[in-house]
Amino acid sequence: MAGAVFFRGGLNSDHVPSGFTQPLWWLRELGGMVVLCVGVCIFLVGRLVVVRGKQHTAGVIDCVHGLAGTRYVLYLRPFSNDPDMASLPDDLTGGGANTENLFFVSGLTHEEALVRRFRPFGRVVAIGRPGEPLPLPGAARAYLPLDDWQDAVSGLIEGAHVVLLSAGPGPGTVWEFVEALRVLPPERLVLLAYCDPAAYNRFREAVAEEYSRRSRTDPAGPATDVWPPLPALPDFPPPSRSQRPRWEVLLNGGRKRLRWDFPLKGLVAFGPDWQATFIRFDPTTLRVPSPVTLHRLVKRELQPVLDKLTALSEPH
Repeated sequence: MAGAVFFRGGLNSDHVPSGFTQPLWWLRELGGMVVLCVGVCIFLVGRLVVVRGKQHTAGVIDCVHGLAGTRYVLYLRPFSNDPDMASLPDDLTGGGANTENLFFVSGLTHEEALVRRFRPFGRVVAIGRPGEPLPLPGAARAYLPLDDWQDAVSGLIEGAHVVLLSAGPGPGTVWEFVEALRVLPPERLVLLAYCDPAAYNRFREAVAEEYSRRSRTDPAGPATDVWPPLPALPDFPPPSRSQRPRWEVLLNGGRKRLRWDFPLKGLVAFGPDWQATFIRFDPTTLRVPSPVTLHRLVKRELQPVLDKLTALSEPH
């Protein structure tokens, strides 16, 4: 930050040379730029070191049976999402923040940010990726054998206070969603959309096929003795605006198109009889994106879901 201030101070001074007539001025500007670049590099490397340190101190669950009777939130996701969820945010406004604002970007990974939002409902636990050398920061990891994971995951789903499931077309994720339909009340399941519309549509198609197969061959849930109807998962809502009006382009530094999006695009909440509602976090609804307005948008859209989860009774 000092380097940025020093460099800009020289540019804004009344002694800006027209040529190479003031070597000291040029040396001062070069020194400010070097300090700025070195400081930014040290800061970015330091953020990665912090994440690595969190991996060494992350919670690991020795036995999933110990979770029985406790209050926990189960986070299920495709393992292919882990690299993105373990990354750090690198932009405040989704289109080029000022250099100084880099130092105010959140130091939480995307998974840590998700865990922080749902931590009030219980300890957030997840199944660790087989073979990973260290658990990722965020949810506490439990590790299961490759050849006998479905029964354990089914028991975890049934006993969870809330299940967060990140949509994805992989067979494991699709099986987990259908299993949640089988054993969970609808209000305890939250479907997260960290994927793009194409992957979400493939997930919907795969769920329909898996539901059709399992509803004919597998027993129904223990609470109802009947398979619930297959939810009609809503379409993925597109951004409300594809371009900014001219006055917004000027206010946002000349960025005309709204290509940026939240990592968590939205979520699907379920009501009685598995009625599904897609809640979209749409940054294009904001006239002037900023850290404050982006935070308020997510909080406003997410609050009704959190209120319903707060009103849940303990699972039987």
